[in-house]
Amino acid sequence: KINSLTANKQISEFLRKNRGIFEYILEGVIVVLLFAASLQFLRVPTPAKEIVEAIIGNDPVLEDPSSSNENNVIKTIAHRGAGLDAPENSLVAFKTCKEKGVNFVEFDVTLTKDGVPVIFHDDTLERLTDHCDFIRDKTYDELKNIDISVKHPFSDRYQGTFIPTLDETVNQLLNSGQNMFIDVKDNNMQMVNVILDIYEKYPALYLRAVTTSFFPNIIYLIRRRNPKIVCSLAWRPYAFTRVSYSYPAGKGPRRSNVFYKHILYALCDILHDFLLTKITYYLMGISFILLHKDAICGRTVQDWREKGVRVIAWTVNHPVEKQHFARVLKITYMTDTLTGESASRSGC
Repeated sequence: KINSLTANKQISEFLRKNRGIFEYILEGVIVVLLFAASLQFLRVPTPAKEIVEAIIGNDPVLEDPSSSNENNVIKTIAHRGAGLDAPENSLVAFKTCKEKGVNFVEFDVTLTKDGVPVIFHDDTLERLTDHCDFIRDKTYDELKNIDISVKHPFSDRYQGTFIPTLDETVNQLLNSGQNMFIDVKDNNMQMVNVILDIYEKYPALYLRAVTTSFFPNIIYLIRRRNPKIVCSLAWRPYAFTRVSYSYPAGKGPRRSNVFYKHILYALCDILHDFLLTKITYYLMGISFILLHKDAICGRTVQDWREKGVRVIAWTVNHPVEKQHFARVLKITYMTDTLTGESASRSGC
């Protein structure tokens, strides 16, 4: 009895002295449980595998080399409609892809001053035309007669090529039997409704299109309001801090030369990169991740595959690189040119 009383007294004394530690542990457990519950509440479920495969085919890694049925695997996606072969993001470019046997194209969506969704990549007209205005400062009526072929290498073949609307593009691609990646270029809440409306107008898109963006907030809001839409997220190194990135050149020019802004952008890069593989992809329920080709290795592909997310490389133009991504890493890639690609390599 004496030993028992002594032991109980020692335990009581231990608990009294370490009460604060146990309280911290309990609070920690509660925080973790609340965080896990919040993730489950906020998460948007990933679309069924069958729906994803209906759009883009089987995962290339599962392809049977002895099988002659190439139609179940999409190896090539025409980036901006293969913009090196015809004026990028144009109806004639998408038509040319179809004629070359490529049934999957990617294009960019942005908004005009009067809120018309048009197919254009840059903020300004300068790179493709003789104008230097911002797209967002022009109405569609002011843009619709601007020729986007004037600076293209094959401009003589494509004179009179104009900026199409989202509606015109989707209508043409659905009628031609082509599937599509719709890339949202604006971090603008209006774009959420634009995507939701186009899917409502063309229900065939649920089995014919993937919506993507560099902005996780846009993709999350789209999927939160309509989980049936198959989505992906685009990523490259230094997306916030640098205008561009490539190997072996490395980092491009800074987005801002103002010191505090550059530091802020750098913190955004660090936070975004950290969360992407741990929380962001899970919350959004994405089916694909579009990765810059110079940031992809076998380990990267495998890590994403284990998360149930398929990797697509962009933008792959060199024939040797195409073979590497298709044959070695066994992933789909986006390309600016279809030169040298056969219909069978396109998986169409």
